[in-house]
Amino acid sequence: MRMLVTLEFADAGAKSGQHRVLIIGRNGSAVAHGDMGLSLDDAQTLLGAIQDEFVEAQAAEIVELARTCPRCGGRLGIKDWVLRRVHTLFGRVLLPSPRLLSCGCDGSGRRAVSPLKGWLARCSNELSYQAAKWGSAHSYRQAAAILHELLAVHRSFGYVAVRDAVLRAGVRLDSEPISLAFDGGYARRIRKGRPRNFEILTGAVQRRGNIRVFATAYAGRAVLPDQLRRFITRTNIPVNARVALMTDGAGSLMRLKQMLPIRTRFVLDYFHVAMKLRHIDQCIGRILPRRLSPGGSVFELYDRFAFLRAYLWTGRRDKLERSIDQLIGLLECVERGWPADERSARMAIFHVCDLSAYLRQNATGVVDYQSWKRRGWRISLQHCARYVVVGIQHSAGHAQEPDL
Repeated sequence: MRMLVTLEFADAGAKSGQHRVLIIGRNGSAVAHGDMGLSLDDAQTLLGAIQDEFVEAQAAEIVELARTCPRCGGRLGIKDWVLRRVHTLFGRVLLPSPRLLSCGCDGSGRRAVSPLKGWLARCSNELSYQAAKWGSAHSYRQAAAILHELLAVHRSFGYVAVRDAVLRAGVRLDSEPISLAFDGGYARRIRKGRPRNFEILTGAVQRRGNIRVFATAYAGRAVLPDQLRRFITRTNIPVNARVALMTDGAGSLMRLKQMLPIRTRFVLDYFHVAMKLRHIDQCIGRILPRRLSPGGSVFELYDRFAFLRAYLWTGRRDKLERSIDQLIGLLECVERGWPADERSARMAIFHVCDLSAYLRQNATGVVDYQSWKRRGWRISLQHCARYVVVGIQHSAGHAQEPDL
């Protein structure tokens, strides 16, 4: 038995297309009892080969985009190549890195530039994260041995590199931004008497793992700024601190930015974004797999939605709009060509347009959620929403706290 592993890349510059990775074989007549599945060596070899191709595809995409002059549109030439050694979670990658000759259309002299500068590093972020994680729980030598044994990290990435990763993680934790989240909800009185509606505003500050909660039922702008000022004072937030203001983008919450006595950076709550993505996923999941474009896969629609979700998760706003347009185009093909899936396609188009308008309205709050999550920073408002529900239930006379 032989397993042929082939990768196919799209939108990867010179690496686009299919690439044969490796062949893993088994002799069926010489297997032992319990010899099932891939061995650790097979898995490490497979992941290492895929990692090599994936890193080369990432570099090829960056180089292809950089070879076009942004002023005149001319194509830049390659001066030379340099072989770079990059440590990753699944082995060391030998990556050819080109140097391009800049265009002289702006009147300045031509010079050599590296398109991979700013992206290429000595080790990947995932390897640094795992090294810091294991290095904080074990000795540096034990952590390095675990990485070498289980993940086939190259031997030159030793205990000194693990120690450096732990120290860098400590520096990042010291510079972690303070998370200031706000959420709101309306309580409507339905008992006997005069109808009365009011809004409950809750907030939470997370600083070095500790959370302090703020809640109020306010009716106007006269009292709220003073309440927010007292809350910020009690939490001892420094004036020059990095503060991330996290909301769902509602207008009543965005006005809090002007009321706060400190400078903040708006971050869009990912929980609300994920809910909109879930609506799209539910509609697309009802559509049968079909080939919608010449040369496309039968799973092209699902792949395009996966690209959209990945671009949003990593904060790639440059590719987000194009991915949304491509997804709507595929859904329109389904709507026109297959009456059985017309309703699902129409609903999916509605939710995609709703997501697009939501992201355009809150474009400044879209961040690289993947990086924030890996650093342990908060990306969701669920802890605030819990206190909104609690406040509404207590206002309605229910003392039981909800289980969220």
